[in-house]
Amino acid sequence: MEIDLGAIAKGYIADEVAKVLDENKVTTAIIDLGGNIIVKGDSPKGGDWVVGIQDPFESRGTVIGTIPEANKSIVTSGIYERYLEVDGVKYHHLLDPKTGYPFDNDIAGVSIISEKSIDGDGLSTATFSKGVQGGLDFIETYKGVEAIFVSKEKKVYITSGLKGKFKLTDKNFQLAN
Repeated sequence: MEIDLGAIAKGYIADEVAKVLDENKVTTAIIDLGGNIIVKGDSPKGGDWVVGIQDPFESRGTVIGTIPEANKSIVTSGIYERYLEVDGVKYHHLLDPKTGYPFDNDIAGVSIISEKSIDGDGLSTATFSKGVQGGLDFIETYKGVEAIFVSKEKKVYITSGLKGKFKLTDKNFQLAN
């Protein structure tokens, strides 16, 4: 038997880094482990940090929208960075344990906003497996957790706690709910 902690390792590490910062009385910081972000305290500009949500169809750093956050973790999983292309077909790294193949659903990317990064890691993978509607329903059952889904059709779905908070900035995408 083998256990692979890859799905939660970055979240665990991000949370441990946050603990070290807390122990050293650091009140304002960004921890960025590529797909796992923690924002601590207020932005140096004042108020919440403005966190960009990655465009899953463009290179890293291209955002479709933003959310203001403080003292939160934002974890994103998607089909766009870790994949293998064979004969023109892309096989992403989020695998369905029933088939051994990548999940085949309507999600291009999902971002989870939570208190702990390890929770966001686990929830982003679990949520991805459910598709957009199933994922929305699933996340709505968790207190203190929100999500942003980007579909393959460039539609953006958000959980109820992000209404009025998430700002869509790319006109090529449509807020769907």
